[in-house]
Amino acid sequence: MNSVTSHNKKKINVNEGEVDFFSDLITGESALKKEFTIQKRPYYVKSVKNTETTAEYSKGWEVIRTGKISTRLKKLKTHDQLLESRVWCLLRKMGFSTLSGSNFKISFTRDNGTIGNKQIDVYAEDDDVIFIVECKSKEKRGRRTLQKDIQETISLQDYIRKTIFRRFSDLPKPKIVWIYATSNILWSAPDLERAEDGNIHVITENELQYYETFTKHMGPAGRYQIIGEFLKGQKIPGLSNMKVPAIRGKIGGEKFYSFVTTPRNLLKIAYVNHQALNNPDQKPAYQRMVSAKRVKEIGEFISKGGYFPTNILINLTDKPKFELISDNENTDPNLKFGWITLPSKFRSAWVIDGQHRLFGFSHLSDEYLDQSLFVLAFQQMPTRKEADLFITINHEQKSVPKGLLMSLLADIRMGDDDPSTALSALASAVIRALNDTKSSPLFGRFVKPGVPPEPEQNLTISEGINGLRRSGLIGRVNGKYLMPGPLSGATDSETVERAQYILSTYFDKVLLANPDRWEAGREAYISTNPGIRAHMTVISEVINHITSKQSLDFQLINQTEAAGHLTEFCQPVFDLVESCPDDQIKTMFSRRFGEGGVKEYIFHLLKPLNEHRPDFGNEEFQRWIEQSTSEKIDQYNQFLMKLAERLTNYVIDTLKEVHGQHRLDSDEPAYWELGVQSARIRKNAYEKQQRDDKRRKPKEAYLDIVDLEEIVRQKNNWIRFEAVFNNPREGDRKGQKYYLSWIQNFNELRNIAAHKNQLKTYTDDDLEFIEWLRTTVSPKVPE
Repeated sequence: MNSVTSHNKKKINVNEGEVDFFSDLITGESALKKEFTIQKRPYYVKSVKNTETTAEYSKGWEVIRTGKISTRLKKLKTHDQLLESRVWCLLRKMGFSTLSGSNFKISFTRDNGTIGNKQIDVYAEDDDVIFIVECKSKEKRGRRTLQKDIQETISLQDYIRKTIFRRFSDLPKPKIVWIYATSNILWSAPDLERAEDGNIHVITENELQYYETFTKHMGPAGRYQIIGEFLKGQKIPGLSNMKVPAIRGKIGGEKFYSFVTTPRNLLKIAYVNHQALNNPDQKPAYQRMVSAKRVKEIGEFISKGGYFPTNILINLTDKPKFELISDNENTDPNLKFGWITLPSKFRSAWVIDGQHRLFGFSHLSDEYLDQSLFVLAFQQMPTRKEADLFITINHEQKSVPKGLLMSLLADIRMGDDDPSTALSALASAVIRALNDTKSSPLFGRFVKPGVPPEPEQNLTISEGINGLRRSGLIGRVNGKYLMPGPLSGATDSETVERAQYILSTYFDKVLLANPDRWEAGREAYISTNPGIRAHMTVISEVINHITSKQSLDFQLINQTEAAGHLTEFCQPVFDLVESCPDDQIKTMFSRRFGEGGVKEYIFHLLKPLNEHRPDFGNEEFQRWIEQSTSEKIDQYNQFLMKLAERLTNYVIDTLKEVHGQHRLDSDEPAYWELGVQSARIRKNAYEKQQRDDKRRKPKEAYLDIVDLEEIVRQKNNWIRFEAVFNNPREGDRKGQKYYLSWIQNFNELRNIAAHKNQLKTYTDDDLEFIEWLRTTVSPKVPE
């Protein structure tokens, strides 16, 4: 006899003969609350007698506190236990009333009559749906085959399903969701296909992060959003025949329905297409992550009697049933009155605008869920138009975050008439593919709009797009046209697939060369924004070299062959990442800011390739190689720095001599106030002085070289400085009063000398100008 025991007990069993089909299920608020406290801790806790502590230390237990008789100990959970706890807590926050305890098992009867047992990592159940979750993790991020595990799960699905359904006897059977939750595992494409064939949903730490953030903000009310990810298009149990009066019409070429419903009904079918979830169904995802603060504020407003007289905009994914009222009362050709039957499927009403107004009800008690909501529902509007409408509505109300806008380019601007916009959209699609593909080494490494980043998420979509654009790998803008690059395909979709494959293959080699450095993110200077951008440029340089030297057209060979040529050539780069000492890695790659940091990074990546193949490298890189070891360049650097110091001292000393050092009514020295009349220059110098928290010097010490030009040509100063600073160069127009253009050129070269990072080198023209400074300007300046 089968029976479902009361849901008020901690242990629920289904007995058939002598077999326990379920063991260690937890139910009841008190028991669930206690277990939640245990699960959310990153460690286990127990008490032992003081005489037993020594034995426990060797097992990894640590002391929390010691009493007279017993000692309280803790032990950190392993990476796989932590993952199981995260999933368990997520499902509890979603409102599941029955969850697995420790060592939960399901027993089943095979076709031959034998009894089997299957340990389930996390099991969650309510009247409508059951989640069966297998958790797999690695301590360090990397690849792991799950073929055997997936095949075992598929082989047991029917047996386990029959066991579960016995518990419900004559009750409606819940929907079962099979899930593999993984952490630090890069999935292989074959394993993903096996999981899909077995109707097994894959949740990586990427999706888990989104679900945790969303549930934290929304609580149990967010369950339908998450469940909808796995049961999209399926009927919601117990929800049907939601019929309300409505008006049907057309606006902007789109059919719409206007009606009033309740939060209770709309929350169940609503779905918000958040960018943070990485483009579900390959449909454009455009919404910001819900703001917990705004949801709370709106909830408080509603609880105090507030209401919103404005429409919530949704898009119905299916054509709704609409019954017209009698023709005698429906004579308007543009508007029709009738009754609309709302859909009763998961994810059938996509929210375009008003998610916070809707979810403001999420933390309110049941009494508030039957209030009226005004809804304007479009019928099967294309998702790209949804995104355009979202941006139009929100542009004036609240600026859309840059990361979201950059990511949206792939959805709403692909194939744009403007070639630059089209290139950015294409780059956005490639970066998103790298971030969203579970087998990609860059999977989940980019910050997601609206979700607090994990430590390893230190890359930004905007910088990835910038790097891909500059590299020319997927195309370059030439006037009114977008010219294809070496990773381009015949169509935009083929370009995304081809570029994602080749870039993934390359970066997979970088990852495998030194997994620890790759996973350390910005701390190890490899997987960083400048690093990713630099590698993209290196890939472009390598392809150009191979194309030139081997007469190989990358656009005409398949992606597998192209990736092979690329990674073979770049082996010296992978060797550098693998074995170069940490201090040298830091010296070469630690500069993180600006375009200069990227260029310096590129040069250091090109160097091992040049050492392996001396004919490799563009002209600028070859000049950098030559000058980085030149003693003559060191002499030039020293001369430029010394000349800058001499010029500044000469100007200040002259101003002191002419205007004096006494203080004026403003309490400023006369040479400073009268000699430097530019408010901008004085302000900039003062601000630099205040930012110097080491050893503040007089304000004049913070002048820039370019400031000297404005100071010396000041009316009351020029006669004092003309002899030294008025230096015409060959090509300058004759008859000018001021010949000071050389100061700008000098300042640029002085900056190269000052930074000494070798990211910018001296051209032949630069060296000629330095010689002119040495022979023409320097002799005029007092030592």
